[in-house]
Amino acid sequence: MLGKLLQQFFPPKDCTKGQGILLVITGPSGVGKDTSKELFLKKNPGFHKIVTDTNRVPRPGETEGVTHNFYSDEQFKQRIKENKYIEYIEVRPGEYKGTSKEAISCILGGQNVIWQVDEYAMAHIRDIIRENMPEMAQSILEKTVTVYIAPEDWDQLREQYFHRDPCASEEKFLIKLARDREMWWQYHDRYDYVVINKREKLNDTVAAIEKLVAKKAETLAHTQITAPAVAY
Repeated sequence: MLGKLLQQFFPPKDCTKGQGILLVITGPSGVGKDTSKELFLKKNPGFHKIVTDTNRVPRPGETEGVTHNFYSDEQFKQRIKENKYIEYIEVRPGEYKGTSKEAISCILGGQNVIWQVDEYAMAHIRDIIRENMPEMAQSILEKTVTVYIAPEDWDQLREQYFHRDPCASEEKFLIKLARDREMWWQYHDRYDYVVINKREKLNDTVAAIEKLVAKKAETLAHTQITAPAVAY
């Protein structure tokens, strides 16, 4: 259904109108963001995920342009100097990861993009876009929809946490859980929508996200879009 709506409102061949959608998703670790994103992409080939840049060496099984865009340390730092990134972080000493402005601005050329970020970045996503891409911020934000994927209950995160790290201590989990809850209570009013990912109901989660994207597409189809002043 969503594919037909996107073709109706944003024909693939008509990229000059700048009618893409930026879907931003977040949620606590273990809630199912990655799985939801991959299923969404599988069901909606009209969308593509943002591929982040990194300066680390590819790991076994990783593919250039799919897992990450791999740069040398010198290249990555040069890109920082050239103001290529809307955001970047030092994951660990000497290892960087960043999202290029080009990956975001492509929605102004008609591409539909899904961007997975952490809770803090989601809470400040509009400020991040305004501060780092001021010339086209309004146009991008008009086409942005943010979705927080929430657990059915917090015990759901406990199960996933220990499934991923069976050797983890209860104390470590409680610290992480406290952080997740704090992020939720502090920033939950900044998200456009909240979708609850119920146990064994992943298809329902993705279907809910599809409806929200379709709603945004329909709204944009009946709205005068602001043209960006500059394109990266």
